Amino acid sequence: MDDKHTFERIREDVEERQKNILWEEARRGGGSVDAFLWNGDPHAKPIQRAGLIVFCLFWLFLSMMAALGLFRMSFDDGWEVVFFMMLGIGLSALLISLRLFRNAFRRGGASKRAKHSEE
Repeated sequence: MDDKHTFERIREDVEERQKNILWEEARRGGGSVDAFLWNGDPHAKPIQRAGLIVFCLFWLFLSMMAALGLFRMSFDDGWEVVFFMMLGIGLSALLISLRLFRNAFRRGGASKRAKHSEE
């Protein structure tokens, strides 16, 4: 009888871990990740901040490659289209990476400093 109870607990645990397989459940669970990416969290764990920095480095690399493409570009026929396309991609990627860096290093504001000074 005890083995059956343990088996049921293991089965429920496995079902709970596999719950985000469906699209609706994954979308619902992804809302907190989106909020962390775009708004930041002053109470984020260090591993979350490190993951956000790694994700940010991708966008920074993309903006650097666009800038490198602009500097190495030859000015032939139709260069305006390529120039403005690369400029748009580079600036967009740079703005995204700056926003994500800001959110990764976001700390608690005045309330956290006030609480720390009281101790």
